[in-house]
Amino acid sequence: MNKRWKAALALLAAVGMLTGCGKSNVTIADLKDTEVEKYVTIPDYKNLEVVRPRKVEVTEQYVKTYLSYKINEVSELHELTGTVENGDVVNIDYAGTIDGTAFQGGTAQGQLLEIGSGSFIEGFEEGLIGASVGETKELDLRFADDYKSAEVAGKDCVFAVTINYILSELTDENVNLVDGGYQSAALYREDAEKMLKERTQEQYDRELENYIATSLIAGCTYEEVPVSLVKDYRENLQTEFENAAAAVGITFEEYMTSAYQVPAESIDNEMDAIALRCAKEGLAVQAIAKAEGVSVSEEEIDAVMADYTAAGGSDENLSREIVQVNLLYEKVYDILKDIYRE
Repeated sequence: MNKRWKAALALLAAVGMLTGCGKSNVTIADLKDTEVEKYVTIPDYKNLEVVRPRKVEVTEQYVKTYLSYKINEVSELHELTGTVENGDVVNIDYAGTIDGTAFQGGTAQGQLLEIGSGSFIEGFEEGLIGASVGETKELDLRFADDYKSAEVAGKDCVFAVTINYILSELTDENVNLVDGGYQSAALYREDAEKMLKERTQEQYDRELENYIATSLIAGCTYEEVPVSLVKDYRENLQTEFENAAAAVGITFEEYMTSAYQVPAESIDNEMDAIALRCAKEGLAVQAIAKAEGVSVSEEEIDAVMADYTAAGGSDENLSREIVQVNLLYEKVYDILKDIYRE
């Protein structure tokens, strides 16, 4: 799915709507040749008040947790005998009670836990050391007085914990079970860390772009948002979402409800609002592109179209105009993210 529409949905709740739109005949394809200054006055876009998203640090523990989840997916790496030692990663079921009554968040199945990580309350992990796989232990514990949930803070509790299995350590001998492309556990760890850093950076940049867009639109003064532009975005949105729905074999309404939690009776209003937001953003981005001298060449469009068709896409589902708009957005937001990235 076109990532501009995804960003539009993410921003919908934060973007205000205009009281009305004008009647000028402008479409998405026209934006690059439109005197957008007639429609929008952009703010000082290099000095916006932009919220910075939280940046996830990929620590050694973060990588270890990821690897544990990957190992957990391979049944051959589940040790069904043995006893729990400090440092083991175990798969457990647990049920907690206070005065014999279950409490919110106190029950789980198939939970991974590294013994000694300090992830659970004091005494929980220590109480599992020496337990055998398949054994259920009852742990008499107490929540700390300053525990994050006031409901259970300072209270005595009992946890019934079953050890389902212990995860095998990743080695050169078994790494191919996790990923058949590897023979070295160390290399797999290195590549996993690199991938996680790239993924968290991409997530940070996506969130930052959303925050920038919110501040940018809020800071703009719109003399007019052409009805034709909103309509064009609305039609493109409809096509994008219908194609996405068809790709997974469900209806458009089912897709919007399941993927974006939009109630069926609200879809039209939501789509109209997103289209208006896209039109506002499109005008603002085009104005910044002109101010920065940003443009998109035919060769750049050709390259994207070629990659799309090589990946099995159809030219009928991707117009050059939409490619041009997306490339322009990417270039403008690359400039803006360089300003606001921490």
